[in-house]
Amino acid sequence: TAAAALGNVFHSNGYQIVTYGTTPAPVKSSLYTIQGKMLSQGRETNPSIAIVAHFDSYGIAPHLAKSANGNGSGVAALLEISRLLSKLYSKSGNTPKYDVLFLLSSGGKLNYLASKTWLEKKLSSDSLETVLLNEVEFVLCLDGIGNDGFNVHVSKQPKEGTAAYKMLMAIEEAVALINPNISVNTVPKKVNLGNPLFAWHHEIFTVKRLSAATISNYLSYNSLGRLNTFDNKVDVDKLYTHTHLIAEGIARYISDLSDKSVTILDDYLVPNKQLLARTVEFLAKTQRSATLLQRDSPVMLNLEQTLSKYASEVIVSELKASKRDPEFQFYDQTETKLFAYNVKPAVFDLFLAIAVIAYLGTIYLCVGSIPHGMTYLYQMKKLKSS
Repeated sequence: TAAAALGNVFHSNGYQIVTYGTTPAPVKSSLYTIQGKMLSQGRETNPSIAIVAHFDSYGIAPHLAKSANGNGSGVAALLEISRLLSKLYSKSGNTPKYDVLFLLSSGGKLNYLASKTWLEKKLSSDSLETVLLNEVEFVLCLDGIGNDGFNVHVSKQPKEGTAAYKMLMAIEEAVALINPNISVNTVPKKVNLGNPLFAWHHEIFTVKRLSAATISNYLSYNSLGRLNTFDNKVDVDKLYTHTHLIAEGIARYISDLSDKSVTILDDYLVPNKQLLARTVEFLAKTQRSATLLQRDSPVMLNLEQTLSKYASEVIVSELKASKRDPEFQFYDQTETKLFAYNVKPAVFDLFLAIAVIAYLGTIYLCVGSIPHGMTYLYQMKKLKSS
């Protein structure tokens, strides 16, 4: 009823959000990559594969960017795979046929800008990394592998005889030997050249004509979990299993093993679940917004130090934003306080204003009628006395 609606106006409350601070100002803006390599011995030139993951995170505010699965799980898996491969490469009598290039990058939530720029610079230079890239048969990106689901995202369905098909078969063989209950789902998606935004990390390599794929729990690039600010959980058992499968698949690929009945990673060469858990825990507790990452940030120092234990010639590269035409720009004021005030709706203020006006008007009329009342009383008294 109208009366009930009117009553609700007086009893209902609302909230007003207010923040105080100065206008954000531009600051020095940089993105970073950490690269390392593992070279096979015995031949002058070797084909190579690259293993890639981004280590920054997304948050509704920079200080809330502490996601675990995306992509803390991918980073933890890459570091653990580098540890396992270092043991495999140093094993007596073992001569893998491939070199391995490792790449950790920030800017994953900025359209993979650090990886994209790093790739373009390396392809246009004469460094050893350029030689490795020119000889790369396959690029494997890891993005969110710490929960249910094992999806291999590619730009097109792999054909027999291609590097993508060989890697997919190696991974499926690893699954059949280690955990047959897991289903490997191949998800082809063409790169949309008309869209400047990349859906998956491997697409920046695909457009440069490098065979690549991304392994992820997520079935689609726009899955809600990839943008979840409160992504703070990783199933360590799932992460261990997926890391084991990927490591075995890579080992089979670089060893060119044709025997489908044996594994390369034996009982003494398997992922360390405690190391995986500690790495994910550290990343999930550390702010990893690209805005906050600096050369001496704890994340940068930790990743560089860890990768240096297993890979050689680990290099940290800095990508600075252009001063004239920057592709990205960071600002200060990354942290501020929000105040929530419990307030009545605007209609309540209107009714309150009308009530105050009515009250003051009544007082005004009363005060204005006092002289007339005194005159009336005086005349009545005079009539009685006469």
